[in-house]
Amino acid sequence: MRACALCRLTAVLMALLSLVACGGKESGKGNIAGTVTDINGDPVVGARVWVTGSGETVTNMNGTFLLTGISEGFKNVTASARIGNQQWSGIALVQVFADDTTRNANILLCPENQQGSIEGFVLDPYGNRIERARVFAGGPLTSAMAVTDRNGYYRIDGLRGGYDYPVVASSPGFLNDRKTVTVVAGQVTAASFALGVASGVVPATPNDLEAVAWTQPRGVTRATSPEMANALEAIKRLIDPQRARYRALSRVTPTGSLIEIDLTWDYVEDSRRLGYGIYRGRSANPASVPDNAIAFLRDPLADLFADLDLKLSPEITYYYQVVAVGANFDPDTGAGASSPSNNASARPLPPMSTFSSPAHGSTVSTSRPTLRWDRLNGASYYQVLLFEGFPDINRDPLWPADLNNPGSSRVSHPNNSTVYNGPSLQPGQTYYWVVVAFSTDGSARSISPLWKFTYRP
Repeated sequence: MRACALCRLTAVLMALLSLVACGGKESGKGNIAGTVTDINGDPVVGARVWVTGSGETVTNMNGTFLLTGISEGFKNVTASARIGNQQWSGIALVQVFADDTTRNANILLCPENQQGSIEGFVLDPYGNRIERARVFAGGPLTSAMAVTDRNGYYRIDGLRGGYDYPVVASSPGFLNDRKTVTVVAGQVTAASFALGVASGVVPATPNDLEAVAWTQPRGVTRATSPEMANALEAIKRLIDPQRARYRALSRVTPTGSLIEIDLTWDYVEDSRRLGYGIYRGRSANPASVPDNAIAFLRDPLADLFADLDLKLSPEITYYYQVVAVGANFDPDTGAGASSPSNNASARPLPPMSTFSSPAHGSTVSTSRPTLRWDRLNGASYYQVLLFEGFPDINRDPLWPADLNNPGSSRVSHPNNSTVYNGPSLQPGQTYYWVVVAFSTDGSARSISPLWKFTYRP
């Protein structure tokens, strides 16, 4: 049964494995999709993204971008933005394939005066230098990557100084080597690696795969301000504080999406693993159907994948599985790939209605206003969040003060209103509020539009 399962995976993993092969002669055009975030993990809206000599674009409301018509081969993708009074930048090395979209080109920006670099060599057990080995420096939300040249040399620039990075070197046919490297701003830190030969090894199966679906409010899925993008991320982090601690992030779609399904799994060190294959289907065990493969993460440090496919629809159940692809995967036999993970499923909720009472932008004269919204099909309960100012990552809600003890701010469906009973409202102050609907098991959430009112007694 194990051999048969691997055979069923062979066709798709052959395609996935091509992502670790050599770039070859440039003869066609492809696309690059990815995400730009700052050092806090917040999406950067309006960042300039480019491949030198091949055109440029800017990021949209969720920090994602799409570059088209890029010559195949390895390409440096650079992003830059003015944040405050500082210039921020970042860079990602990606491999482009003809007539295909290379996804997961995720770029982390930090101030240019705080950046440092790592450089070194990747060797085999006999001291020979390995060409086209990949070196990953794991940071918040993404991993920076470099590919060794014919001398086995690599260099990763644009890393934020003052941090210890897990750095992994990997190459097909070899076991990974991992080190912790301290990056110093304005300096280059040396780190070289020696890879052992992989023979007959299989990476561990990813464990505890979970899926969480977020439905965003209509009207802010295509283009919006950086403040609105940060507000949505802040709300998601209040509900799920783990979002700020994921070590690697990959997104499957470059454009704004109504639905986001986040996959997470337990990260374990494994020198046999080159990356992960992601499968999605409309029935359980999607990895049994090769055509269900939606992405390959050529990043042994990854532990999160965010599916933002525009084809995702509310009230449809999606099943996911993840496999680990090994260092010596054999497409003829299927050996070298792990068994599929457990099934994880998500059924996105519909978007919340735009109706609110008090009406958006209105004035109230009572210090205990009744907050009302439309009921949502599929919701089990609602969480109301009220902020003393526009929500952002560094602003906690005024009400409730403790989400673990929400009191009347949490409302069971079909009830769709509650009376504010938090701290005293201040005359002339504008307050922002939002409602998050939850499915019965909490794995699907739908965020309402952001509403506001001004208190004038």
